[in-house]
Amino acid sequence: MGVLQRLKPRPRPEFSETGTADEREELLNRAIADQQRSGWRLTARSRFQAVLVKGRRPNHALHLVLTLVTFGFWGIVWLGLLIFGGEKRQVVAVDEHGHIHVQR
Repeated sequence: MGVLQRLKPRPRPEFSETGTADEREELLNRAIADQQRSGWRLTARSRFQAVLVKGRRPNHALHLVLTLVTFGFWGIVWLGLLIFGGEKRQVVAVDEHGHIHVQR
């Protein structure tokens, strides 16, 4: 499981103790916009939760060919990409109190 962390607090309009659905949706819209400015892409969304992705999946066919052509040496690079590269996902959610949570 990922670690939950809060985004930096932003000034926001008055928010009732238990926010209305429209207020929570607006907070989620702002959080998504902030993440998109940082290079994240929106892949799925519900009313109070969104899944964002950053990065790209490796082209496995290309890496297989390169590994075969270099007699296995490219496999080291490919392994590094599998471990450290690729897509990163995070879930952004707004709870009933208007707190924004990001799970990576």
